[in-house]
Parts: sequence; C-alpha cells; structure tokens
Amino acid sequence: MIAYDTNIIIYALEGTSPWSKAAQAIVQQGEHEGAVLSVLAWQELVTGLVLQGGDLDKKLVTVLNDLGATRFVPVTLAICERATMLTKQYGKKLYGYDAIHIATAIQYKAASFVTNDRTLIDLQINEMPILSL
Repeated sequence: MIAYDTNIIIYALEGTSPWSKAAQAIVQQGEHEGAVLSVLAWQELVTGLVLQGGDLDKKLVTVLNDLGATRFVPVTLAICERATMLTKQYGKKLYGYDAIHIATAIQYKAASFVTNDRTLIDLQINEMPILSL
C-alpha cells in the first residue's frame, strides 16, 4: 500500500502538467496495490475547485469516489498526535496538512509517500520514505 500527496491527484486529474503522466501512474499504482490518504486530501481538492470560482464539480466527486482501492481515512486523535510529534521533530518544514498526510501514511503503514513537494522530499523522515514524483 502506498500514500500520496494531494498534488499527485491534482496533476493526475488536470492532465496538462509536465507531471501528469507520472501522477496518473502513481494513482494507478494505488488502485492496484491500495492507497491511503487523509480525508483532508479530498477536502483540499474540492476546496481548491470552489476557491477558483467553480461549483462543487460532480465529476470531481465522482472520480474521487470511484477510486476503489484508494481509501480516504478520517483524521483521528492518534494521527493528530503523530502529526504534532512530526512537527516538533521537523519544525515548520512539516506542519499542518502535510504533517497530517505523513502521519496518516505512517499510521496505516504505507510503504511510501509520494509527493512533488521538494520540502517534504528533502526531509528524509525515518518513519516514512518520501518519494519524488
């Protein structure tokens, strides 16, 4: 099972980024091997659309719901506590949603976390391999 950042889904869906094909491959890998993402990734995607002036796009929601082997899991107290400890260890380089995403991957024992966020890639977190898109 893998985990990946919200930016992977964005690149995969938009299809115009230089990273789109690689991101689509990651999403497909997650559909074959299983993937776990914080429900906050879902919220980030939908909120991003709304803030750009769009309505809640039923197509986007349908695509997200059709990810059968990708689980959007709730933020639990255990995940929040782990995220807080990650922030304590790594400082402002790993806080907020990013800390929740990584803590979720650790909590659910994902093999790796894939992102295009250079700050996260450069952290070298002992508990979770961070892979570059």
